[in-house]
Amino acid sequence: MEKEQPLDPHVEDLSPKVSDNAVVHDWTPEEETAVKRKVDLRVFPMLCIIFGLSLLDRANMPFAYIAGMEEDLQLGVGARYSITLLVFFPSYWLFEIPSNWLVRRIGSRLWMSFLVIAWGLSVLGMGFVRNWNSLAACRAILGIFEAGLLPGGIFIVSSWYRPYEMAKRISGFWMTSQLCSAFGPILAYGLSLIEVGDGMYARGWRWIFIVEGLITIVAGIATPFFLIEFPERARFLNDRQKHIAFERVRLASDDKEIKHPTVKETLVMLWDWKLALYSLQYFIAASSIYSLAYFAPIILRQGLHFSYVRAQLLSTPPTVFSVICSIIAAWVSDKIKLRWPIMCFQALLAIAGLLIILYTGPPAVRYFGLFVASYGIQSNVPSVLSYVPNQTGRLEKKGVASAAVISAGAIGGICGSTVFRSQDSPEYFPGMWTTIGLQFVFIAITFALSMYFRRMNRLADEGKVRNLEGVDGFRYAP
Repeated sequence: MEKEQPLDPHVEDLSPKVSDNAVVHDWTPEEETAVKRKVDLRVFPMLCIIFGLSLLDRANMPFAYIAGMEEDLQLGVGARYSITLLVFFPSYWLFEIPSNWLVRRIGSRLWMSFLVIAWGLSVLGMGFVRNWNSLAACRAILGIFEAGLLPGGIFIVSSWYRPYEMAKRISGFWMTSQLCSAFGPILAYGLSLIEVGDGMYARGWRWIFIVEGLITIVAGIATPFFLIEFPERARFLNDRQKHIAFERVRLASDDKEIKHPTVKETLVMLWDWKLALYSLQYFIAASSIYSLAYFAPIILRQGLHFSYVRAQLLSTPPTVFSVICSIIAAWVSDKIKLRWPIMCFQALLAIAGLLIILYTGPPAVRYFGLFVASYGIQSNVPSVLSYVPNQTGRLEKKGVASAAVISAGAIGGICGSTVFRSQDSPEYFPGMWTTIGLQFVFIAITFALSMYFRRMNRLADEGKVRNLEGVDGFRYAP
């Protein structure tokens, strides 16, 4: 039986079984659990793989740098290395919102596949460059195509889950991807040992880019067959399961239809003062994590005076530790239905870890500080990515908000790649103290926003405020 087409071309009917705006809760807890499990198995495996590859592909620069790229491309001259890191982010920032505007119209499988293959080709090209200018150009192109992945992934997750189901899932998605990329140093070390001939391909750092680029291209070809679609395009659920999946999300959002906002409507959604503060939260989280990712191997090599091999291998354990702790913290956050205490605690741990790295003497103690700082810094990225959609009522705005906030992360990447300057090595005091100061700002913003949301929830419960975020019955989840 064909579904009646909506009158508005920008609208897709999300619940054909329901004829009015009332939410029909006509399923058992067992049925809901079964649907969530089925969706979990389709949402996360491929998302984790392709996002893990994206982290691997954007963060392989420091490993190639200490494997000989610095000498071959003369990246140690002036600010060349920082520039090659920085050029990734303007293009990344420019294309995030347009990508999320397109992903729901085209479909996640086709659009994401195109992005993955395109950035894989960019990484592959980095293995053939002969000067630092060409390397910078490849990095800029990489930013264009990687821009759509994270906001698109968050948009997909937020379209399938209710607010207090999201933190552990987004953290699991992010941290599993981090776990994949955590073995980047080990993979980079192995690839750097490849020698072909006695010319430019005898240099192992080139094979880091060539092999990782080829792996990404293969993953992009496989993406259409394994990546989940948005709910209105999903084919793996029967009619009953679709009804449950749609209605359970409507319990929190009260959305009957998926609307594809026009450009004008998108700009109106962006004109929200809270988005500016969310963006500042993510700017801080992203700038900190990029700082750590780009310069931790160099700090291990130059600051702690580890050998090349040891610096590569010792970059992995702090990330693995962060993954485990972050998933536990996200589970606790969903369980107690609070975000802000966990986020502020993690920022305090980041401060403590960075101070240990800066002001203690023994290498083992400073390396312990790297564990603490890694957890505190890395964990707040998925925390913010959960926090933002939890405070956004309408589903179409979740996609716009996620893209806008993650765009601010691109600016954070510019900050993270420039505050750690070559002339400040091996301790990088200005960069470290900038990161510490930003953590204090993060704590202040998170606490203030969350207290505001608690107050608005209380006023709504007392009937003094109606329709938070323009959605009847919506409550913030601070």
